[in-house]
Amino acid sequence: MSKSKNKISTCYTSMECNSCKIIKKRKFIDDDYVFSTPENCSECDGKMLITKIFGVTMD
Repeated sequence: MSKSKNKISTCYTSMECNSCKIIKKRKFIDDDYVFSTPENCSECDGKMLITKIFGVTMD
């Protein structure tokens, strides 16, 4: 018999600034979608573009 393990996944959003090209990762928010610009860059005040939404699974 094999044991079934429950794995926990956490969703993240990756964003890149259009001006200074800095990349930041934060936890996913329900309103996130790829190619949206939800906030300004904290470094240069440019627009942050969502480039990727992904999940990380913990064992």
